[in-house]
Amino acid sequence: MQENKDRVAIVTGAAKNIGRATSQCLSKLGFNILVHANSDKDGAMETLHMVKENGVNAGILIGDLTNKETSKLLVSEGQKLGIISVLINNASQREFNKFDDMTFDQWRFVMSINLDSLFHTCKAVIPEMKKNNWGRIVNLGGLSAHISAIGRAHVITSKSAVVGFSRALAMEYAETGITVNTVVPGLIDTVRGASAGRSLVHPSHSNPPIGRKGYPVEVATMISNLCSPNSDFITGQTIHVNGGSYFP
Repeated sequence: MQENKDRVAIVTGAAKNIGRATSQCLSKLGFNILVHANSDKDGAMETLHMVKENGVNAGILIGDLTNKETSKLLVSEGQKLGIISVLINNASQREFNKFDDMTFDQWRFVMSINLDSLFHTCKAVIPEMKKNNWGRIVNLGGLSAHISAIGRAHVITSKSAVVGFSRALAMEYAETGITVNTVVPGLIDTVRGASAGRSLVHPSHSNPPIGRKGYPVEVATMISNLCSPNSDFITGQTIHVNGGSYFP
């Protein structure tokens, strides 16, 4: 879309799954894309090639978002592609550790990725968005933060805090043209690491009421809708994409 020409969307954790699908959806809207991954360079490159097929400029950045220097690099690399306008905080960690066995290091590890990294990325990009009186920030929440789960005290706490963080920023920057929202995926058909607990299911049911898992593109479509120039009046919201698993 011509209206998004020269606008850049930064998507964290974009080497696969929802991050990759979101990068593709935003590129179809005309955003140039900076693809971030923590370590999966091959996956990031694959996403990069998919995005470029939609006729936009794109780049990649590999780095640890718990290090604030990586967030500074997101800005400098993003500026090479155009005007930083969108930040999708998708990167997260979903460890499975029962609380009896959980160490403080495991607690802090999840908190640093799921919550502290948002502090760093938002601190880095918001000044750029304010310069242009326009910006979209979408933070990814988690269904377990709303319905709970066993072995996820760190994940649930961090994802609950993401909702509060989004609301706080939405209020603080309401008059700057920047909107901030949380999108909460339900049970989505994604590839997860072993640490997330491959057989883990939410306590309510193994499949949503509609009878299947969601697809990454279904979450990505909601995210991209919130990044539209027509979404100015939507901010501070927590929007669930879950096939009926939870009704807020």
